[in-house]
Amino acid sequence: MERRIYIILGLSILLILSTDILVFYSLLDISVTKSIALNGLKENVAMHRDAPVPVIDGIDTDIINVYNHCTLHLDASRSYSRNGNIIKFAWQVNDDGFFHGKTLDLKIDEKIGGNSVDELPVIYVMLTVVDERGIAGAREILIRVLPDRFYLSKGGLSIKRENDVERISLRPLSGTTLTYMLPESMDFPPCRIKLNMDIRKGIISKIFRVELYGLTEDGDPVKIGEKKYFLTDRGDIEVYGEIEKNSRLKGFQIRIRGFSLKKIEIDYSKSYIDFSPHA
Repeated sequence: MERRIYIILGLSILLILSTDILVFYSLLDISVTKSIALNGLKENVAMHRDAPVPVIDGIDTDIINVYNHCTLHLDASRSYSRNGNIIKFAWQVNDDGFFHGKTLDLKIDEKIGGNSVDELPVIYVMLTVVDERGIAGAREILIRVLPDRFYLSKGGLSIKRENDVERISLRPLSGTTLTYMLPESMDFPPCRIKLNMDIRKGIISKIFRVELYGLTEDGDPVKIGEKKYFLTDRGDIEVYGEIEKNSRLKGFQIRIRGFSLKKIEIDYSKSYIDFSPHA
């Protein structure tokens, strides 16, 4: 019994000493090795505190939003190493393998299942840079893909076209305000916007002006664009504008100023808002 106690005490001491040694070495600037696919081959490159710094121009956060069906230009030429030149750049996109070079033009073409944030597709990108010493540094970002078109509908904004018509009255003095909400607030990056509405109206009617607003989380309208009109029977309302900076919006408002003896009709199968990134 006494011998067993000594054995247990001895093992405990060895365990404590080995733990202290591991902690001590973890505090030192000791390189570790990571396997990275470069030039189609597996290479072992050292990763440590003095690693080169990967920089993706214009991207300061780990998650960014982009619009579907655009080309995202990623530029890592500003990456740097404190102790040598960077000689290799590798981009990993999801599980599609590696792409090499300082820049990457990523074509965004994703299937979007809905217009809530949880239903939006996310693309994983990792940039790895290696300097002439064989030291590597890496940075990961997530790209959330937003719809580049929302259709107007009686229920709000939708990614699906709805074959429906809504009849509304025009108020000659105050104007008529139509509100189209999202299921939840969404972060919109800077972009150009085009509003298209298909209008049917009677002969004795006139539309003077159409204004497009974005709605902030507090419900405050922010003007995006406007256009003056004179429609006689039927036609498309087109309003162009832009979101100038990253904006968190929960919906959009359309204000129509004019008059009509009878209600006008909005054909929702041909009414939508398009989003396109700045060139």
